[in-house]
Amino acid sequence: MLVMQVSKHPADLCPAYNDKYRALTVNWYEKVGSISSKYGVKFLGSYDDHPGHTVFAIYDTPSMDNLMKVFAEPEMIAPMSFCKSRVFPVLDHQTTLAMIRK
Repeated sequence: MLVMQVSKHPADLCPAYNDKYRALTVNWYEKVGSISSKYGVKFLGSYDDHPGHTVFAIYDTPSMDNLMKVFAEPEMIAPMSFCKSRVFPVLDHQTTLAMIRK
């Protein structure tokens, strides 16, 4: 199952300019892949809208339970101290196309 995580932080808390949150963010970027794989989740990548202070991350997970275990790890929780996130299942291009062609 593909799952999207959209995380947004206020401009004044941007880790690019705020030392307090920089280390937490670097740690997330460095460890998200290995922590995800520990629970059988594939971290497919993240994409940043830097001017919008928003990060889009996508995971391929066997279940939401596995993904919630990833999110419960300290390194993954830390950015939540200054971000608001939304997590939801998504469909890929080919799956959506097949669905709407029916």
